[in-house]
Formats: sequence, C-alpha cells, structure tokens
Amino acid sequence: MVGHRAESKAWYRLDLAYDGSAFGGWAKQPGRRTVEGMLEEALAVALRERVCLSVAGRTDAGVHALAQVASFATGAAVEPERLLLSLNALLPPDVAVQAVARAADGFAARAARARTYRYRLWLPNARPVFEAPYVWDVRGPVDRSPLEECARLLVGRRDFAALSPSARLYHTCVRDVTAAAWSISADGREAVFEITAGSFLHMMVRVAVGSMVDVAQGRLTREQFAEGLARGERAAMGCTAPARGLALVAVDY
Repeated sequence: MVGHRAESKAWYRLDLAYDGSAFGGWAKQPGRRTVEGMLEEALAVALRERVCLSVAGRTDAGVHALAQVASFATGAAVEPERLLLSLNALLPPDVAVQAVARAADGFAARAARARTYRYRLWLPNARPVFEAPYVWDVRGPVDRSPLEECARLLVGRRDFAALSPSARLYHTCVRDVTAAAWSISADGREAVFEITAGSFLHMMVRVAVGSMVDVAQGRLTREQFAEGLARGERAAMGCTAPARGLALVAVDY
C-alpha cells in the first residue's frame, strides 16, 4: 500500500457506511468497540503510521450511517484504490469504506455545511423481522397529521435545548434546521422522518422523533410540544426514540 514517504502531508476523504448495532458510537472510548477505533486501527496497518481522523457526524451508540465522511492527513504515499481494498479487507463486516479520494489541503470532514438524518418508524401490527435492527417498532396507531405538524415546528433557526439531555454542555443550543418532514414509504409499512441542519445536538433527532410520536399517539398535545420547544427544557418533551431507527444519510460541503 505504501511505496515510499511523501515529501509533505496530503489530505484524504473517506466515505463510509456502517451498521451501528454493535458499535458504541463513532468516537473512540476505552474498552468499547467504536467505528473510529476500528477505522484508526485499520488505517495504521494500511498506512504503517497512525493518523488523526476528522468526522462529519459523531453518531451515538446504535446509530447507523449510510453516508458518513471522515478525513485524515498523512505523509504516506497513498493510492486511493489500493487503500480502499486494504481497509475493507481489514475492517469488520459491519463497516465499509465506499470511496477513498484525495482532498484539498486542510480538508476536515467535520466542516460539513449540512447533515441529513433519517428515522424509520415501523407501522404494521406484525413486528418486523429483517428490518428489526433498523426501525422503531411502534405499538399502536400513529396519527400522521400531528407528525407532520410537529415537524414543521422544527424548521428554522432556534434554540433546541429542549431536544437534548446534554444541553448544558454546549456553549449555545441554537441550530439552523433547513428541512424536517415525514413521508410514508412506498409499501406503506414505514413512516420516515428526514431532517437537515448545519449541525445537531446530542440526541436531538431521537428526542424530536420520540416527542412527535408521543403527540401522534396522544401522550402529548401539539400545544405541549410547541411550548416545550419554546421553554428549552428536556423534561417538557416526550420520550427518546431508540437509536436503531436512526441513520446519517447525507453530508454536504
């Protein structure tokens, strides 16, 4: 993979997909199986040096990615196609590198302009089988109209402290959500929520989805949902949706 040392460092972009079910999230943590940890180890073998990764979305434990982006700088001489093959031979089956490309000097994956997440609700009374690791099997009827009305309240620039249990850790919880909408899958089995923003708070999408489902099933009113957002208190919102239904599906630069 490495023929010689380059005279100076070059930057590279990795496009990744992974099933988050058995990962403790993206970020390295002692004693936990994480995507970053696995990828760094694979890169260390392939490049014969350790690199520091930047990432577009620091997904939590159990959250999936269809379109994650990571980047690194290295002094090794890299052939992108050979590195792609090497990494996929070294990585476990639940994570794959989809593309390797030379990037502009100084490129950092974390500097993405926008990220899009998708959440999948399972609607039929019969529980899912093959889809189970990737959907929230919601028991009981789900009224679609309140879902759509609540989603519209999320669009715009505002303080989203109410949607994170970790709001106190942020300098500001103001985020700019450019799109948020529900749709029904072609086969009618899933309600699918997609949301796009420049960045997200910890668990922001999962708390939003859980709270919207609480409204759709009558545990919260639409007025309480709106008031809870305005108050900025997590306790005023609904439940937190399970991680398994969430996936990072697009990153824009």
